[in-house]
Amino acid sequence: MDAKQPSISIVVATYNRASSLDKYSLPALKNLTYLNYEIVVIDDGSTDNTQEVVATYQKTMKNLRIYKNDRNRGACFSRNRGVFYATGEIIVLMDDDVRPFPDCLEQLIKIYSEDDTIMAVWGCVLEHNPQKKEQVSTIFGNGSLWSMRRKVFDYVRFDTNLRYFGTSACDEHDFARRLQKHNFKITKVKDVKVEHFLAPADNRQWRGIGGDLNYLYEKLKSGSIWQYYKDLVLSIFLLPIILNKGEAELLELLKLKRKYKYKQILYTPKRILVFLKEKKMSLALQWLFYIVIDIPIRAKTKDMIEYLSRKYSKKWPA
Repeated sequence: MDAKQPSISIVVATYNRASSLDKYSLPALKNLTYLNYEIVVIDDGSTDNTQEVVATYQKTMKNLRIYKNDRNRGACFSRNRGVFYATGEIIVLMDDDVRPFPDCLEQLIKIYSEDDTIMAVWGCVLEHNPQKKEQVSTIFGNGSLWSMRRKVFDYVRFDTNLRYFGTSACDEHDFARRLQKHNFKITKVKDVKVEHFLAPADNRQWRGIGGDLNYLYEKLKSGSIWQYYKDLVLSIFLLPIILNKGEAELLELLKLKRKYKYKQILYTPKRILVFLKEKKMSLALQWLFYIVIDIPIRAKTKDMIEYLSRKYSKKWPA
Protein backbone atom coordinates (compact mmCIF):
# COMPACT_ATOMS: atom_id res chain seq x y z
CA MET A 1 0.00 0.00 0.00
CA ASP A 2 1.04 3.57 -0.68
CA ALA A 3 0.19 5.78 2.30
CA LYS A 4 0.44 8.89 0.12
CA GLN A 5 -2.60 7.83 -1.86
CA PRO A 6 -6.10 8.13 -0.35
CA SER A 7 -7.13 4.75 1.04
CA ILE A 8 -9.98 2.89 -0.66
CA SER A 9 -12.05 0.03 0.69
CA ILE A 10 -13.91 -2.19 -1.77
CA VAL A 11 -16.89 -3.88 -0.14
CA VAL A 12 -18.28 -6.97 -1.87
CA ALA A 13 -21.44 -8.60 -0.49
CA THR A 14 -21.93 -12.13 -1.78
CA TYR A 15 -24.28 -15.06 -1.33
CA ASN A 16 -23.80 -18.51 -2.88
CA ARG A 17 -21.86 -17.17 -5.85
CA ALA A 18 -18.40 -18.59 -5.32
CA SER A 19 -18.11 -19.22 -9.05
CA SER A 20 -18.73 -15.52 -9.80
CA LEU A 21 -16.11 -14.42 -7.29
CA ASP A 22 -13.63 -16.85 -8.82
CA LYS A 23 -14.45 -16.09 -12.46
CA TYR A 24 -15.06 -12.35 -12.47
CA SER A 25 -14.57 -10.36 -9.29
CA LEU A 26 -11.46 -11.55 -7.43
CA PRO A 27 -9.12 -12.01 -10.43
CA ALA A 28 -9.92 -8.46 -11.60
CA LEU A 29 -9.60 -6.97 -8.11
CA LYS A 30 -6.20 -8.60 -7.84
CA ASN A 31 -5.08 -6.78 -10.99
CA LEU A 32 -6.13 -3.26 -10.02
CA THR A 33 -3.27 -0.85 -10.61
CA TYR A 34 -4.08 1.48 -7.70
CA LEU A 35 -1.83 0.78 -4.71
CA ASN A 36 -3.67 1.82 -1.55
CA TYR A 37 -6.78 -0.33 -1.43
CA GLU A 38 -8.30 -3.20 0.52
CA ILE A 39 -11.10 -5.66 -0.23
CA VAL A 40 -13.72 -6.59 2.37
CA VAL A 41 -15.90 -9.54 1.36
CA ILE A 42 -19.07 -10.16 3.36
CA ASP A 43 -20.29 -13.72 2.94
CA ASP A 44 -24.04 -13.51 3.58
CA GLY A 45 -24.41 -17.02 5.00
CA SER A 46 -23.40 -18.89 1.85
CA THR A 47 -23.74 -22.68 1.72
CA ASP A 48 -21.39 -23.16 -1.24
CA ASN A 49 -17.57 -23.01 -1.27
CA THR A 50 -17.29 -19.21 -1.02
CA GLN A 51 -14.98 -19.42 2.01
CA GLU A 52 -12.60 -21.81 0.25
CA VAL A 53 -12.47 -19.69 -2.92
CA VAL A 54 -11.64 -16.52 -1.00
CA ALA A 55 -9.08 -18.36 1.14
CA THR A 56 -7.25 -19.39 -2.04
CA TYR A 57 -6.96 -15.76 -3.16
CA GLN A 58 -5.90 -14.62 0.30
CA LYS A 59 -2.65 -16.56 -0.16
CA THR A 60 -1.50 -13.96 -2.70
CA MET A 61 -3.71 -10.98 -1.75
CA LYS A 62 -2.78 -9.64 1.67
CA ASN A 63 -5.33 -6.83 1.32
CA LEU A 64 -8.28 -9.27 1.15
CA ARG A 65 -10.44 -10.05 4.19
CA ILE A 66 -13.67 -12.01 4.52
CA TYR A 67 -16.39 -12.07 7.20
CA LYS A 68 -19.37 -14.40 7.29
CA ASN A 69 -22.85 -13.50 8.56
CA ASP A 70 -24.41 -15.95 11.02
CA ARG A 71 -27.29 -16.40 8.54
CA ASN A 72 -28.53 -14.90 5.29
CA ARG A 73 -29.41 -11.30 6.15
CA GLY A 74 -29.60 -9.55 2.79
CA ALA A 75 -27.46 -7.18 0.77
CA CYS A 76 -28.24 -4.07 2.84
CA PHE A 77 -27.14 -5.66 6.13
CA SER A 78 -24.04 -7.07 4.46
CA ARG A 79 -23.02 -3.73 2.96
CA ASN A 80 -23.46 -1.98 6.29
CA ARG A 81 -21.33 -4.64 7.95
CA GLY A 82 -18.71 -4.34 5.24
CA VAL A 83 -18.44 -0.60 5.87
CA PHE A 84 -18.00 -1.29 9.58
CA TYR A 85 -14.92 -3.42 8.89
CA ALA A 86 -13.58 -1.15 6.13
CA THR A 87 -10.77 1.29 6.93
CA GLY A 88 -10.66 3.37 3.74
CA GLU A 89 -11.46 7.04 3.26
CA ILE A 90 -13.47 6.09 0.18
CA ILE A 91 -15.92 3.16 0.20
CA VAL A 92 -16.51 1.40 -3.11
CA LEU A 93 -19.43 -1.00 -3.38
CA MET A 94 -19.07 -3.69 -6.05
CA ASP A 95 -21.17 -6.73 -6.87
CA ASP A 96 -19.63 -10.18 -6.89
CA ASP A 97 -20.28 -10.64 -10.63
CA VAL A 98 -18.46 -7.54 -11.89
CA ARG A 99 -14.98 -7.19 -13.36
CA PRO A 100 -13.47 -3.74 -12.73
CA PHE A 101 -11.14 -2.19 -15.30
CA PRO A 102 -7.52 -2.12 -14.00
CA ASP A 103 -7.50 1.71 -13.72
CA CYS A 104 -10.93 1.89 -12.11
CA LEU A 105 -9.70 3.23 -8.75
CA GLU A 106 -7.28 5.76 -10.28
CA GLN A 107 -10.14 7.24 -12.26
CA LEU A 108 -12.33 7.29 -9.18
CA ILE A 109 -9.79 9.05 -6.96
CA LYS A 110 -9.42 11.79 -9.58
CA ILE A 111 -13.08 12.68 -9.13
CA TYR A 112 -12.91 12.89 -5.35
CA SER A 113 -9.56 14.71 -5.35
CA GLU A 114 -10.65 17.38 -7.82
CA ASP A 115 -13.87 18.29 -5.98
CA ASP A 116 -14.13 17.84 -2.23
CA THR A 117 -17.87 18.66 -2.31
CA ILE A 118 -18.61 15.41 -4.15
CA MET A 119 -19.79 12.84 -1.61
CA ALA A 120 -20.82 9.93 -3.84
CA VAL A 121 -20.02 8.72 -7.35
CA TRP A 122 -21.96 6.42 -9.68
CA GLY A 123 -19.60 4.55 -11.96
CA CYS A 124 -20.11 3.23 -15.49
CA VAL A 125 -21.39 -0.34 -15.65
CA LEU A 126 -21.06 -2.23 -18.92
CA GLU A 127 -23.85 -4.79 -18.78
CA HIS A 128 -23.22 -8.09 -20.56
CA ASN A 129 -26.46 -9.58 -21.87
CA PRO A 130 -25.73 -13.21 -22.75
CA GLN A 131 -28.98 -13.53 -24.70
CA LYS A 132 -28.43 -10.49 -26.92
CA LYS A 133 -24.63 -10.83 -26.92
CA GLU A 134 -24.11 -7.11 -26.50
CA GLN A 135 -22.97 -4.54 -23.94
CA VAL A 136 -25.23 -1.85 -22.54
CA SER A 137 -23.66 1.06 -20.67
CA THR A 138 -25.29 2.32 -17.47
CA ILE A 139 -23.87 5.34 -15.63
CA PHE A 140 -26.61 6.08 -13.14
CA GLY A 141 -28.66 4.07 -10.73
CA ASN A 142 -26.72 0.84 -10.91
CA GLY A 143 -25.59 -0.56 -7.57
CA SER A 144 -23.02 -2.83 -9.22
CA LEU A 145 -20.50 0.02 -8.94
CA TRP A 146 -20.80 3.10 -6.84
CA SER A 147 -18.89 4.78 -4.08
CA MET A 148 -19.03 7.39 -1.35
CA ARG A 149 -16.82 9.11 1.18
CA ARG A 150 -16.72 7.20 4.43
CA LYS A 151 -18.22 10.05 6.46
CA VAL A 152 -21.47 9.62 4.52
CA PHE A 153 -22.13 6.60 6.75
CA ASP A 154 -22.22 8.85 9.80
CA TYR A 155 -25.57 10.03 8.43
CA VAL A 156 -27.01 7.26 6.26
CA ARG A 157 -26.92 3.48 6.26
CA PHE A 158 -28.53 0.97 3.96
CA ASP A 159 -32.09 0.20 5.05
CA THR A 160 -32.17 -3.45 6.12
CA ASN A 161 -35.95 -3.57 5.73
CA LEU A 162 -35.51 -3.51 1.95
CA ARG A 163 -35.51 -7.24 1.36
CA TYR A 164 -39.06 -8.30 0.60
CA PHE A 165 -39.12 -11.76 -0.97
CA GLY A 166 -35.36 -11.87 -0.44
CA THR A 167 -34.50 -9.13 -2.92
CA SER A 168 -32.80 -5.80 -2.24
CA ALA A 169 -34.20 -4.19 -5.41
CA CYS A 170 -34.39 -0.39 -5.03
CA ASP A 171 -31.96 -0.24 -2.07
CA GLU A 172 -29.31 1.89 -3.79
CA HIS A 173 -31.94 4.38 -4.98
CA ASP A 174 -33.36 4.64 -1.47
CA PHE A 175 -29.83 5.28 -0.17
CA ALA A 176 -29.14 7.90 -2.86
CA ARG A 177 -32.38 9.75 -2.19
CA ARG A 178 -31.55 9.93 1.52
CA LEU A 179 -28.10 11.29 0.64
CA GLN A 180 -29.82 14.01 -1.35
CA LYS A 181 -31.98 14.90 1.65
CA HIS A 182 -28.72 15.68 3.47
CA ASN A 183 -27.71 17.84 0.49
CA PHE A 184 -24.80 15.53 -0.34
CA LYS A 185 -23.53 15.97 -3.87
CA ILE A 186 -23.73 12.89 -6.10
CA THR A 187 -22.17 12.69 -9.53
CA LYS A 188 -21.93 10.12 -12.32
CA VAL A 189 -18.85 9.43 -14.42
CA LYS A 190 -17.99 7.43 -17.52
CA ASP A 191 -14.34 6.67 -16.83
CA VAL A 192 -14.81 4.59 -13.66
CA LYS A 193 -15.73 1.28 -15.28
CA VAL A 194 -16.68 -2.30 -14.55
CA GLU A 195 -18.17 -5.08 -16.62
CA HIS A 196 -21.27 -6.73 -15.16
CA PHE A 197 -21.96 -10.36 -16.09
CA LEU A 198 -25.39 -10.91 -14.48
CA ALA A 199 -24.57 -14.15 -12.70
CA PRO A 200 -27.51 -16.34 -11.63
CA ALA A 201 -29.07 -15.50 -8.27
CA ASP A 202 -31.49 -17.46 -6.09
CA ASN A 203 -33.77 -14.46 -5.54
CA ARG A 204 -33.92 -13.16 -9.11
CA GLN A 205 -37.29 -14.81 -9.74
CA TRP A 206 -38.75 -12.66 -6.95
CA ARG A 207 -37.23 -9.39 -8.08
CA GLY A 208 -40.47 -8.15 -9.64
CA ILE A 209 -42.87 -8.58 -6.74
CA GLY A 210 -40.17 -8.02 -4.13
CA GLY A 211 -39.10 -4.83 -5.88
CA ASP A 212 -42.70 -3.54 -5.89
CA LEU A 213 -42.97 -4.09 -2.13
CA ASN A 214 -39.57 -2.46 -1.54
CA TYR A 215 -40.71 0.51 -3.61
CA LEU A 216 -43.95 0.90 -1.64
CA TYR A 217 -42.04 0.68 1.63
CA GLU A 218 -39.53 3.30 0.50
CA LYS A 219 -42.27 5.69 -0.64
CA LEU A 220 -44.30 5.27 2.54
CA LYS A 221 -41.34 6.18 4.75
CA SER A 222 -41.73 9.79 3.63
CA GLY A 223 -45.38 9.65 2.57
CA SER A 224 -48.87 9.74 4.02
CA ILE A 225 -50.15 6.53 5.56
CA TRP A 226 -53.72 7.76 5.06
CA GLN A 227 -53.14 8.15 1.32
CA TYR A 228 -51.54 4.71 1.30
CA TYR A 229 -54.64 3.06 2.76
CA LYS A 230 -56.93 5.18 0.57
CA ASP A 231 -55.12 3.81 -2.49
CA LEU A 232 -55.46 0.29 -1.11
CA VAL A 233 -59.22 0.69 -0.74
CA LEU A 234 -59.41 2.33 -4.16
CA SER A 235 -57.69 -0.71 -5.68
CA ILE A 236 -60.75 -2.84 -4.87
CA PHE A 237 -63.08 -0.52 -6.78
CA LEU A 238 -60.63 -0.27 -9.68
CA LEU A 239 -60.31 -4.04 -10.07
CA PRO A 240 -62.68 -4.30 -13.09
CA ILE A 241 -60.74 -1.57 -14.90
CA ILE A 242 -57.38 -3.08 -14.01
CA LEU A 243 -58.47 -6.49 -15.30
CA ASN A 244 -59.50 -5.05 -18.65
CA LYS A 245 -56.92 -2.34 -19.27
CA GLY A 246 -53.15 -2.13 -19.28
CA GLU A 247 -51.17 -0.01 -16.83
CA ALA A 248 -50.65 2.84 -19.30
CA GLU A 249 -54.39 3.13 -20.02
CA LEU A 250 -55.22 3.05 -16.31
CA LEU A 251 -52.69 5.74 -15.45
CA GLU A 252 -53.95 7.94 -18.24
CA LEU A 253 -57.58 7.38 -17.27
CA LEU A 254 -57.11 8.33 -13.64
CA LYS A 255 -54.15 10.72 -14.05
CA LEU A 256 -52.30 8.56 -11.55
CA LYS A 257 -48.84 9.61 -12.68
CA ARG A 258 -49.29 12.95 -10.98
CA LYS A 259 -51.78 12.16 -8.27
CA TYR A 260 -50.77 8.83 -6.79
CA LYS A 261 -47.57 8.00 -5.01
CA TYR A 262 -48.41 4.34 -4.47
CA LYS A 263 -49.50 3.17 -7.90
CA GLN A 264 -48.13 -0.36 -7.30
CA ILE A 265 -50.68 -0.85 -4.54
CA LEU A 266 -53.51 -0.45 -7.04
CA TYR A 267 -52.65 -3.84 -8.48
CA THR A 268 -52.96 -5.69 -5.15
CA PRO A 269 -56.39 -7.30 -5.82
CA LYS A 270 -55.33 -8.40 -9.32
CA ARG A 271 -52.07 -9.83 -8.01
CA ILE A 272 -53.89 -11.77 -5.30
CA LEU A 273 -56.33 -13.14 -7.89
CA VAL A 274 -53.39 -14.30 -10.01
CA PHE A 275 -51.80 -16.03 -7.01
CA LEU A 276 -55.08 -17.78 -6.21
CA LYS A 277 -55.59 -18.80 -9.82
CA GLU A 278 -52.14 -20.36 -9.79
CA LYS A 279 -53.01 -22.08 -6.48
CA LYS A 280 -50.39 -20.12 -4.57
CA MET A 281 -52.40 -19.45 -1.44
CA SER A 282 -49.35 -18.86 0.76
CA LEU A 283 -48.05 -16.19 -1.63
CA ALA A 284 -51.43 -14.46 -1.68
CA LEU A 285 -51.57 -14.35 2.12
CA GLN A 286 -47.96 -13.25 2.37
CA TRP A 287 -48.51 -10.39 -0.10
CA LEU A 288 -51.65 -9.27 1.74
CA PHE A 289 -49.85 -9.31 5.09
CA TYR A 290 -46.97 -7.25 3.73
CA ILE A 291 -49.27 -4.68 2.10
CA VAL A 292 -51.79 -4.26 4.93
CA ILE A 293 -49.64 -4.65 8.05
CA ASP A 294 -45.91 -5.14 7.62
CA ILE A 295 -44.99 -2.29 5.24
CA PRO A 296 -46.97 0.42 7.10
CA ILE A 297 -45.55 -0.58 10.50
CA ARG A 298 -41.95 -0.87 9.30
CA ALA A 299 -42.08 2.31 7.22
CA LYS A 300 -43.51 4.46 9.97
CA THR A 301 -41.28 3.18 12.78
CA LYS A 302 -38.01 3.08 10.81
CA ASP A 303 -36.86 6.61 11.64
CA MET A 304 -37.52 6.14 15.36
CA ILE A 305 -35.78 2.75 15.49
CA GLU A 306 -32.80 4.10 13.55
CA TYR A 307 -32.54 7.13 15.85
CA LEU A 308 -32.61 4.94 18.99
CA SER A 309 -30.14 2.49 17.49
CA ARG A 310 -27.67 5.22 16.63
CA LYS A 311 -27.97 6.71 20.09
CA TYR A 312 -27.87 3.60 22.26
CA SER A 313 -26.58 0.63 20.29
CA LYS A 314 -22.92 -0.17 19.75
CA LYS A 315 -23.74 -2.83 17.17
CA TRP A 316 -23.33 -2.37 13.45
CA PRO A 317 -25.60 -2.53 11.59
CA ALA A 318 -27.92 -1.34 14.32
